[in-house]
Amino acid sequence: MPILEYTCKQCGKEFERVVLSGKEKGITCPACKSKDIKKNMSASSFMGASIGTCATSFPKGPS
Repeated sequence: MPILEYTCKQCGKEFERVVLSGKEKGITCPACKSKDIKKNMSASSFMGASIGTCATSFPKGPS
């Protein structure tokens, strides 16, 4: 379940919601209850399945 970030176009409040795929309709601003919101771009974040999958763990050059 992704956490999406939004900004209210009415009052400027920034907020996050856990949203299931296709369930974005009906989201309202928690401050002013406006439905006039904009989805923000945000960086995705995930962890690998095991230790050693981080980019810093990869070899730095030919061995």
